[in-house]
Amino acid sequence: MHDRLSAFDCFTCLPPEQRQHLLHNAHPISVPRLQRLVEIEDQQACVFCLTAGRIRLGIIANNGHERTIDVVFPGETFGEAGIFHPPEAPLYAQAIIPSDLLCISREAILSGIQQWPEMGSVFLKLACARINQLLAGMYICCLRNAPQRVNDYLLQNAHPVGNSRVQGVVSLIASKSVVASSLNLTPETFSRALHNLSEKGLITVERTSIHVHNLEKLRRQ
Repeated sequence: MHDRLSAFDCFTCLPPEQRQHLLHNAHPISVPRLQRLVEIEDQQACVFCLTAGRIRLGIIANNGHERTIDVVFPGETFGEAGIFHPPEAPLYAQAIIPSDLLCISREAILSGIQQWPEMGSVFLKLACARINQLLAGMYICCLRNAPQRVNDYLLQNAHPVGNSRVQGVVSLIASKSVVASSLNLTPETFSRALHNLSEKGLITVERTSIHVHNLEKLRRQ
């Protein structure tokens, strides 16, 4: 079987034999746009490896309110926490665009760890990275107001324009509503914050791109 796991940085440290063990117990799935892949009612205990597409991870409350936790890109994984303990939060995964994944079963991972204990460090690192990402999200949502969250998002995701150290461009990873949800904001609040920055001449919004005209001035906001 072609070693498709070698495309994932988190698995490159594993010897080929260990990757083949995981691949032998993995199955591919394709998910159409907007289909939900994982929900608490039917969640399978496995690690999902995204090979193509884009996946939105979110939680949903009893009242129907949703919050985006992360957006997963090709070469990244999710579902790591289920290896060690079944998740209790109402987590779901939804394809933002048509997506292809490899699903590695929990049993295969645990048997691999039993056979090669060093394999456990790979999945512990993935689980710890997810925890750190959730803690960072809590900091943003609990200690930063709405304009600060939007500014932080732009500064963290801005790519330089040519050789300029002043200007940057942010390519939205998903729809504005999904980005707003990831910041624990309503779409209206997110759009209002962008409009205020635009009126100040700090940014220009063009469909799926946001041009930042002065990164230093934005940082001082």
